[in-house]
Amino acid sequence: MARRKKKKQEISLFPFLDILACVIGNLILIITAVVLESVDTDKLADLFQNEAIQKQTEENLATIRGLEERLEKLKQDSNSSDSRVQKAQQQLVEAERAQREAKGRLLDVPPPPPPPDDEDTAELKKRNLEIQEIIAEMKRIEAKIADKKKKPDQTISILYANKGRGGVRRPFFVEVKKDNLVLLPNELDYKNLFDTEKPIKVPVAKMAGDKSFKKLLDYVLTHLGKTGLLRRRRDTIITFLVRPEGVNSYRVAKKVVDQYEKTNEKRLVVGVLPNGAPVLDALSGKAPLPGEGKILLD
Repeated sequence: MARRKKKKQEISLFPFLDILACVIGNLILIITAVVLESVDTDKLADLFQNEAIQKQTEENLATIRGLEERLEKLKQDSNSSDSRVQKAQQQLVEAERAQREAKGRLLDVPPPPPPPDDEDTAELKKRNLEIQEIIAEMKRIEAKIADKKKKPDQTISILYANKGRGGVRRPFFVEVKKDNLVLLPNELDYKNLFDTEKPIKVPVAKMAGDKSFKKLLDYVLTHLGKTGLLRRRRDTIITFLVRPEGVNSYRVAKKVVDQYEKTNEKRLVVGVLPNGAPVLDALSGKAPLPGEGKILLD
């Protein structure tokens, strides 16, 4: 007679999984209650503005949701092995530990600084005023330094040599510029001659017919010395002070003077050359005037 085959007994894991799920739920509830009791919700809302902590918390919540889903799957799968249950328990422990660490980091975040009071505001205004004063003083010093770096105005001093004594004619200075001549006041008969003590500008283009320049030529031609070696002789001469840019203007002025000398040749002849050409006593001379400085007659 054949023996009866014994039926293999199977162990159901449903009661154990139910208990494990309840334990997990209770732990989550307890952790949540502890966190809510120990942390002020308003303060926690402010601290969660830290992006790194928010990210960590979201990761922890996602991990817990994943564990819950896995446990639900284990309930549906009655043939799951004990090793998978143990792994889920280990992951739950890791999640709880991560939750505690996150809670500790939240508590370590320093609170935001308090708003400034009236004393701090007054001190800040005082410092701002001091800074503005320092900046203003720096600007004044920079302006002084820049002013000192500027080149001083140049001057050119011209001395009257002998003033007619010793047979040297007195110069009547005329500044030669690019577009005009400037008759410079002096201690001669300038005021009586021109009825002014201010410089007179003579345009180069109108020089030949200018009345002031004609008066000057007549004065130099006719004025005679009263004493010394030039007594009863011409004692003045036109001295053209030629600026670098006034070379062409001087050439025009020299032509006008030469024409005037030719017109009054008989009064200016002092000798005759072997070829019969007359030697004239010139009414003018010239001197270069370098630079752009102001002329001072001493």
